[in-house]
Amino acid sequence: MSSSSAPEVTHSGMLAVGQGHEIFWEESGTRDGVPTLYLHGGPGGRLTPGYRRNSPADRARIIGMSQRGTGRSTPGVGAPGPVALEGQSRAHLVEDLELLREHLGIEAWIVQGVSWGSTLALAYAQAYPERVLGVVLFAVTSTSRREVDWITEGIGAVYPEAWDAFASIAEQHAGFDRADSSETRLRIVEAYRRMLTSTDPDLVDLAARAWMAWEDAHISIGGGGPAQAHAVPEGQEITEHERAFARLVTHYWAQDGFVADWATRWDAPPGSGLLGGMGRLDGIPGVLIHGRRDVSGPALTAWELHRAWPGSELVIVEEEGHGGPVMAEHWCRAVTRMVDAVLGRRQ
Repeated sequence: MSSSSAPEVTHSGMLAVGQGHEIFWEESGTRDGVPTLYLHGGPGGRLTPGYRRNSPADRARIIGMSQRGTGRSTPGVGAPGPVALEGQSRAHLVEDLELLREHLGIEAWIVQGVSWGSTLALAYAQAYPERVLGVVLFAVTSTSRREVDWITEGIGAVYPEAWDAFASIAEQHAGFDRADSSETRLRIVEAYRRMLTSTDPDLVDLAARAWMAWEDAHISIGGGGPAQAHAVPEGQEITEHERAFARLVTHYWAQDGFVADWATRWDAPPGSGLLGGMGRLDGIPGVLIHGRRDVSGPALTAWELHRAWPGSELVIVEEEGHGGPVMAEHWCRAVTRMVDAVLGRRQ
């Protein structure tokens, strides 16, 4: 199960996806096995070896990739100076996945997503349901306005000390006003987006340090999962990964994941987000795994998506938060069941 060592990478490469971007991909497991795709968290997370343990290597073709601007994909967005983020949107990332599928000669695959990766997995499955054999979501998010406002502001009621420090930076350097209750007020996520794309490298690093500290604070209950960030100790320089992580998170979250009107192409109401397109997944098996103690991402989102997804299964792990070993075991079992079901249909 997930406690075993990760299988070795057998193939890897770079794929040009347009606008000067190249994404890194890697493959392990069995070449003629059932294809499984892993989507990491963030936005701005990294591809780490652990995901390879969650597909049965003897009968799955295990694919992982670094999303635009992350890991070994190029160009990166972690340089101290100004960066270009025009090629970063939900639509771009979804099309990158489809280009990768075609490049690898895969007809259809099981799609797995962790945290932010679960949002991307849902968007892809809604756009290309005929290419999806099943979906497994872990630490479920849909990146709605409600979720973003909660994780950046509302949850300050749970961590007031950490949020005060987080908000103070935005007040001092970006015009955020915590006392402003108007509909046109500056959101704190937008304040941080502006700081992190500033031409002032010192301001960029100040904002990145504050953002990473806030990330660690709000996902600490119940143990950290695979999407956990790490606060940067005082005196230690900010790395390119940390800048990239903070920049991409704030870029996507300030736009509510670029999914508010995602499902209008399928006649869903404007603003309904991914929830409005869940009918597109009818007939696709899905498992949603979420920790009850995930206070930064309350189980409400997983529950709503499950209720709107005919035939899906919801697994709530009472003792864990934004990831943990019990959740990982459920993840491994879910993928294995889907792989075996596909193989059974092939016989």
